[in-house]
Amino acid sequence: MTPFDMTIRVLLLRAVAVAAVAAVAPPAAGTWEKFLLSDAVGGGAVCLDGSPGGGYIRKGDPKKWIIFHQGGGWCSSDENCGVRAGQALGSSKNWGPTYTDTYEGSQLFVTPPFDKYTVVYAMYCDGGSWSGNTEAPVSVSVNPNQPNVTIYYRGRRLLDALIDHLLSEGLSDATNLLYSGCSAGGLTAYLHTDYVASKMPPTVKTLGLADAMFSVEHNSFGGLPLFPSRMQWGYAAWNSSASVNQACLAAIGGADGSTGWKCMFGATAAQYVKTPLFVLNSKYDTWQEKAIIGVNCSIAACPADEQAFWNNYSQIMVAKAMALPPQHGIFLGNCPNHCQTGIPSWTSVTIDGVAMGAAVTEWYNARAGNSMTPVRHIATCDVQPCGNSHC
Repeated sequence: MTPFDMTIRVLLLRAVAVAAVAAVAPPAAGTWEKFLLSDAVGGGAVCLDGSPGGGYIRKGDPKKWIIFHQGGGWCSSDENCGVRAGQALGSSKNWGPTYTDTYEGSQLFVTPPFDKYTVVYAMYCDGGSWSGNTEAPVSVSVNPNQPNVTIYYRGRRLLDALIDHLLSEGLSDATNLLYSGCSAGGLTAYLHTDYVASKMPPTVKTLGLADAMFSVEHNSFGGLPLFPSRMQWGYAAWNSSASVNQACLAAIGGADGSTGWKCMFGATAAQYVKTPLFVLNSKYDTWQEKAIIGVNCSIAACPADEQAFWNNYSQIMVAKAMALPPQHGIFLGNCPNHCQTGIPSWTSVTIDGVAMGAAVTEWYNARAGNSMTPVRHIATCDVQPCGNSHC
């Protein structure tokens, strides 16, 4: 089993279903209701296994919304996607009745002003960050002793079905939308924020938040294209060209779009996102550790040569973050983490005395009020927290 697949397995084990008793009006921790996009199945909007997509909604202020995409990695071959189709990250058949996730988004959802918002937790079941749009199903063997399984790469159709459903449920009357996600859901935000903003009525102010996956197209310490090869495969297999950020595709996708897979790296895509977006990431991301850097140590414990390689990678992240358009906010720290909107570091990790959650809120309030005041907190030193910063 490769380091990438081991990481995917961990993410699969974290997958938690979510949702509902009776809905209550705001304030904060209202009850979560489960919904399935069953009406969209006929149009091909289905999970990997053909079941309907969906998620969970916590009803709050009807004018202010969050859409948050669950993470969970990516499948990396037809066979791997076939295995995933039988699990919670590839099928809605066994999603549970109540939202219990504390890893992704949970701290964001209880932080003012978001604690009173209507929150949609979009469950992840397409394996490709909601980007796939192949017409023909794929027949694949996942067990030589059993018949082939049929899988579907239909993430983009699921996204359209989700947005259309939410617009019909009151999102069309909103004034504010924060479009967000963690890990594979963070990449979803990089890929689709501009598209989702274009689907909103002009009265809806859309902002984005990408928690993790500010990733750089880069080979591993061992010289292998661990993550680039997976994204290159997925981009072609899922037929994702129409789903990546289209400004990015036009700029670097090539005349035939064949190099558009490069737009599936957050640090690349973010350069082209026009909608104001907040980049939340660790320079020493614990998922990137194995899946991109290709090492098996936290940064402070790595041998000198591995640490030097990782530091060089992190400084590329810093340079790309500093070069982002001014509408984007940034919190890029040294504390090893992944998916930071739902863990205690939301309030404990600081850069120059500013806590992560406070930085997100500061930026959101500024952009929601049409202020372009820069909100950028970047740890520029290597390995350890800098100055008045700590984990």
